[in-house]
Amino acid sequence: MPNARKTMLLAVALIAVLLALPATAGASTRPRPPSAAAFERATRVALATGAFDRRPAPRSGGVDTGPAPVRGGLFPGKRLLTLYGAPQLTGTILGKLGPRAAARKAAKQARPYARIGDRRVIPGFDLIAVVANSTPGPDGKYRTRQPDELIRSYLRAARSIGGRLVLDIQPGRAKVSDEIDALEKWIDEPDVDVSIDPEWDVGPRGVPGRSAGRIKAKEINAVSRRLQRIVDAGDLPPKALVIHQFHDGSVRRRGDIVQRGDVDVTLNFDGIGSPAAKVAGYRTLSRRSLFNGFSIFYSLDTEVMSPRSVLGLEPEVDFLLFQ
Repeated sequence: MPNARKTMLLAVALIAVLLALPATAGASTRPRPPSAAAFERATRVALATGAFDRRPAPRSGGVDTGPAPVRGGLFPGKRLLTLYGAPQLTGTILGKLGPRAAARKAAKQARPYARIGDRRVIPGFDLIAVVANSTPGPDGKYRTRQPDELIRSYLRAARSIGGRLVLDIQPGRAKVSDEIDALEKWIDEPDVDVSIDPEWDVGPRGVPGRSAGRIKAKEINAVSRRLQRIVDAGDLPPKALVIHQFHDGSVRRRGDIVQRGDVDVTLNFDGIGSPAAKVAGYRTLSRRSLFNGFSIFYSLDTEVMSPRSVLGLEPEVDFLLFQ
């Protein structure tokens, strides 16, 4: 068998095995969730460094990266490119860079995608606003909410480059609806979106990092319905709702997910590995009835895929996450 064909078949076989594994099988590829106490200490240290701007965030606007804005929905006229993580989690890209440096990197990362592609590319952050913990914490929910001061600083940095802020929810044992309630004052902003990480949605008795997390289509539909109401009530522009997934069990009954008029429900493929394996996984888990995203891991992927390769994926990528 020719080497190239053999390599491809092995890659496809590997992704098929990975997709069949329970969600916890991929946990070792990401940082283990911190304890609630350790995360609280890291938050105090981060805020004490003075890296976070305490001034109010400016109005949305700033430097464009690509063609003129397209009227109507966020997708498919535009493409959103984000850097992922939290400043307390040093294994993430946002844990390695302060808000202003991260904004510069996001804008730089967006340029080749804007140059090669045919859409306006909006840079921004996928900030973990609700962080899963390995211990219960004061309320027993196995998650910690980021302080307003920190979220405000990342919103300010995103707006400095004409970008968007995606608030990522790792629910732990909490209900996603309760976390939406806690974040609503930020979601009311015209350039703030929401993402959910089912890997850390462990239900009422699970423990993040030890229990398999997942989310049901009806829960996603409830969140998108809520976001649509927020958009309607505030006469806001459309928002994205991104669901991270790295194997088939991340989202249950995905065929039942409803697309909303002003909430662009997006399935983001979060797999790690070789380009061939990632492409195969993306093809398996993407849905043409929804919008689709693709994650790139700077240090964990065996090879960082080029913008041209990513933009050649089918179905076309609407959301990009860099970690």
